[in-house]
Amino acid sequence: MKRSAFTLVECIGALLVTSLVVVLTGYALTAVRTTSRPPLDRATDWIICLQELESPDHRFALKRAERYQLELYDLNQRRIYELCLRDRLYLRAPNGGYMPIFSNIRGEQSAFKRLDSQRVHVTVVRTNGQKLEGVVCFEKDR
Repeated sequence: MKRSAFTLVECIGALLVTSLVVVLTGYALTAVRTTSRPPLDRATDWIICLQELESPDHRFALKRAERYQLELYDLNQRRIYELCLRDRLYLRAPNGGYMPIFSNIRGEQSAFKRLDSQRVHVTVVRTNGQKLEGVVCFEKDR
């Protein structure tokens, strides 16, 4: 009596084909994840950062400007804040807390430059070498 069954060669062939399908699916998923993730060098986050500094929700007025630090007066909350430029751009509160606004920058190559009573030119160099610039226009101080 003859039985119908898989031979050892057929089983190994089926395992090889299945393994190949799994590996190729993994590569395809990795490629999709990589292309859908925004890279660090996109300037969108920089534009959002500048817009947030000019936001009417905060209403910052410029008090003092140095190369790596701005002193800002919040007209809504009536408090002084410091905008600092180190390895990240962050807002330091009077009670000692701080909020990071923009990261992955080279502090020694970045700077603030006061243009007039309301405007500051901000230059930032990212850790990948990308140079970003912008002008922030603050509220008039009363």
